[in-house]
Amino acid sequence: MPIKWNTLKTAEQKAAEQLEVLAQQAREKRDQLLKETDFYMLQDAPPAPAGVTEYRQALRDITDQPGWPDNIEWPNL
Repeated sequence: MPIKWNTLKTAEQKAAEQLEVLAQQAREKRDQLLKETDFYMLQDAPPAPAGVTEYRQALRDITDQPGWPDNIEWPNL
């Protein structure tokens, strides 16, 4: 069986794929953390604890961090 050289992945392609997997996992975690505070944003919800709005914004901005996606500083509520 002949080897098809165009189907072999380079180290750069493998690294890019690994980063994409990390990015997807981080987005899933971020989305879950946002969902956990969604109820504070409802119009008829009780007042949100201090810092919830800033926390949610920090979660939305997580992809702009310099270490994204392999070195993430997760915000705390």
